[in-house]
Amino acid sequence: MFADLSHLHRQQDLKVDTGGYSICDITEVSDTRLLVTVTRMKKVMLVDSQTGGTVAQHTLQDPRRVCMWDNNTAVVSLYGQKVQFININGDSLKLGPSFSVNGDVCGVGRSGDRLIVSYDAPPWLEVLAMDGRVMHTFSTKAAGREVFESSSFIATSTDGMVYVSDYGISTITQLDMNLRVTRTYSDPMLQAPYGIISVSADQVLVCSYDNNRILLLCPSTGVITSILEQQVGIQLPYSLTFSPSQRKLYAVPFGGIGRIQVYKQQ
Repeated sequence: MFADLSHLHRQQDLKVDTGGYSICDITEVSDTRLLVTVTRMKKVMLVDSQTGGTVAQHTLQDPRRVCMWDNNTAVVSLYGQKVQFININGDSLKLGPSFSVNGDVCGVGRSGDRLIVSYDAPPWLEVLAMDGRVMHTFSTKAAGREVFESSSFIATSTDGMVYVSDYGISTITQLDMNLRVTRTYSDPMLQAPYGIISVSADQVLVCSYDNNRILLLCPSTGVITSILEQQVGIQLPYSLTFSPSQRKLYAVPFGGIGRIQVYKQQ
């Protein structure tokens, strides 16, 4: 199933009370709720996607990236070798299980009953069971070649593929669930990619930071197109999420204090 990503129009920004700090990552929880991490504020926040108001928040030590595990559970990476599950019960947040990992974890993604995590400096990936057991590992060093330089943001798709956006060498790397590299994508428009999400099995959205664009990658063809540019207000895009039911794209600009840009398909 494909999402219609054409004719996205700027809506009013959401203003989130982040205590004067920038949002690190964002994901959709439901039609009316977003979950954001604010690293320097040491908070994970449940936010109203219509008003930007804080519905609930929980203190965490240096939360970084976030993804949904299921409709009621999120997974947050914490700087300092830890992964934390967050239970979302209506309008409340509660800490779930946590486990330690083998480095300063960055990106997190879920595929089936497995969790994929990425590490940076040096970049490497792991597939983990829900209790933290390591199932597969991919290391650039072990591969004997520089597949990527950075792995701060990752995404997983419904067909079991993993995508790594590499802001160091401006590529997107595709791997399977055994962490075997299947393809690497590059394009002149892809400049310092950061946040990345899979919208469908053949639609991947990525923040192209250096040229102020949101790009659409079709993995089957390798074609990359621009769907949002600076002319419509995108500036230094860092993280993003998409709501198919609401036909909205939410983008977090780097350095935008408590600000989420909203674009709706019309």
